[in-house]
Amino acid sequence: MRPELETLVKLQGIDLEIRKLNGQKAECPGRLDALKEQVADKQAELEQLNERLTEINKHKVEIEDEVEMENARLSKSQQKLTSIKTDREYQALLKEIEEIKRANKSREDEILSTMEEVQSLSETIKTMEKELKAATREMEAEEKKVKGIQEELDSKISTLAKEREKIAKGVRPDLLSQYNFLKDKRAGLVISTVTAGVCNGCHMNIPPQLYNDLLRDEKIYTCPTCQRIIYVDMEKEKA
Repeated sequence: MRPELETLVKLQGIDLEIRKLNGQKAECPGRLDALKEQVADKQAELEQLNERLTEINKHKVEIEDEVEMENARLSKSQQKLTSIKTDREYQALLKEIEEIKRANKSREDEILSTMEEVQSLSETIKTMEKELKAATREMEAEEKKVKGIQEELDSKISTLAKEREKIAKGVRPDLLSQYNFLKDKRAGLVISTVTAGVCNGCHMNIPPQLYNDLLRDEKIYTCPTCQRIIYVDMEKEKA
């Protein structure tokens, strides 16, 4: 193998490793994002529950105020009974008293129902708060873990990048430019071997004359189909 091609192969090995590490880095937040979404959902649900609890308590106070006002009215009406002179007025007042009692009974039942809902909601909120704390702790632990992994990957990538820079200096500018141009277009695989006349990059046959030229290893050639830089691995070819 020509020295400059051997250098390119080393460069490709580093670039593929950097690409792999960047892929791992990109995958790191996957579970963390799911945990963040879970925490956000629980927070939103908890806010809705607290808003509902506030509304119910407010409604309960309003009903209690109504009961208090109607009880005061009931007391006055009952006191008036003793001063009524006509039977018609007496019956009308009795009817009013019964209506007040019936309305208050309905309000008291509503208050009891509201108290039960308040208790149920309060218990649900306590449970949700515990779940939120647990989910938050898990999210924070995952954040710490992801940060550690990403820092480790960044360190490895930085080391490889420095090594790449040194190796790249040993490649002709025009050849390096060609390599860099193809790197992203070919998912990092720019240099490919040829086996039995077939490019292992695109799995297409190359012209027989080109294959013969590759065997002579006199210059650098590219695949006419995928434009990758190609060479023959003589040991594998002999095998």
